[in-house]
Amino acid sequence: MPTFEPVPKNLREQMTKRLASMSDQDVAALYELWLLKEKLDVRQQMSDQAEQEMAAGTWDRLPEIIREYRSRQKSA
Repeated sequence: MPTFEPVPKNLREQMTKRLASMSDQDVAALYELWLLKEKLDVRQQMSDQAEQEMAAGTWDRLPEIIREYRSRQKSA
């Protein structure tokens, strides 16, 4: 696992200065990385929730529910 240096106490100030001096292209690239991190966070949350639901037996009847739904759709 990589070792990172501790987060400086004035990180927000440092980031604000760096961001102010970045080119628009670099800001756009940083924004894309930020969005990627948010997507990964959401995926992890969804995965954790799905695992909890599976462990709780929430989806045990899923195949049966799908069959019932398809049956209703065919007869409608």
